[in-house]
Amino acid sequence: QRVGNIAGPLLAYEVLTAFFLEATFLGVMLFGMNRVPGWVHVLSAAMVAIGTTISAFWILALNSWMQTPAGHAIDGSQIIAGDWLQVIFNPSFPYRFTHMLLASGLTASFVVAGLSAWRLLRAGEDASARNTLRTGLVVAAVLAPLQILVGDLHGLNTLEHQPAKIAAIEAIWKTQKSVPLVLFAVPDDERRRNDFAVEIPKGGSLILRHDAEAEVQGIDAFVPDAAPVAPVFFAFRVMVGMGVLMLLAAWNGVWATRRGMLPQRWMLWAFSGFTFAGWIATLAGWLVTEIGRQPWLVTGILRTREAVGGASGAQLGASLTGYIITYTVMLIAYLVVLTHLAGKGANA
Repeated sequence: QRVGNIAGPLLAYEVLTAFFLEATFLGVMLFGMNRVPGWVHVLSAAMVAIGTTISAFWILALNSWMQTPAGHAIDGSQIIAGDWLQVIFNPSFPYRFTHMLLASGLTASFVVAGLSAWRLLRAGEDASARNTLRTGLVVAAVLAPLQILVGDLHGLNTLEHQPAKIAAIEAIWKTQKSVPLVLFAVPDDERRRNDFAVEIPKGGSLILRHDAEAEVQGIDAFVPDAAPVAPVFFAFRVMVGMGVLMLLAAWNGVWATRRGMLPQRWMLWAFSGFTFAGWIATLAGWLVTEIGRQPWLVTGILRTREAVGGASGAQLGASLTGYIITYTVMLIAYLVVLTHLAGKGANA
């Protein structure tokens, strides 16, 4: 109720401007092949893409406002919009929106490349699969370095507006200068230390401040308002690690498919294995985003515990279990159908 005057309209805009657009044309895109003219099918795919982009705009506007609130005013016990432009285009929104669009593009590129590789493992002579493999790899090879650049800018923005999240991401426990870059460790939240750490001296300050001698705030500067370090630390490294592997796979793939060449069989297996790499990286990124802002639901305004409803632990457990089972079944069905159709190629 406290922030509903801002969250409600933004979600309503998403429904009105994007949801119905996506839902309408998604049906034509999925089931209209060979049933509607080719140009209608292409138009439907384009409209779905436009709809999802608009949807991402509004959802990320709200999520970004929750991360870095701006443009709001306090009216008694409620938060209302004082300036909608500032609410929507809050400090982190441009970075998050761009980061998410690039992530979506990379995810789609590897789905296309991976399914094409799966098809070529069964029918190496399929010219269409060769073309789509090449297209997916080229797009990924372009987007991956852009994503790294935008990710760096997003990180600097987060350091400015959510330094506690950066401290958790990098497992920095104490505020100090010349902070090392922790490549790997087992963070111990209870003792506030890193076990089995592999570090690069001064690397943290260099990446975060672009100055090897700069001071970076640690968890000690934000206690008790600090996120749990371990899940944020590991999720971030999964995201970055997967992103680096995707970059290497894309660049190697572009070279291997030059002049119409067919990659070696082991590379096709590798590309197939990377089909859903983008989803893994994106999911890990969202874990960093949402866990990293704790204990806040809206930074500096509303704590997560203040927004907890009256549902019991048993009710929440049952609901979560139901969601997990449902989406697991749907995911398995999706993977089976997708790989089956990819294996059949153009005759599917």
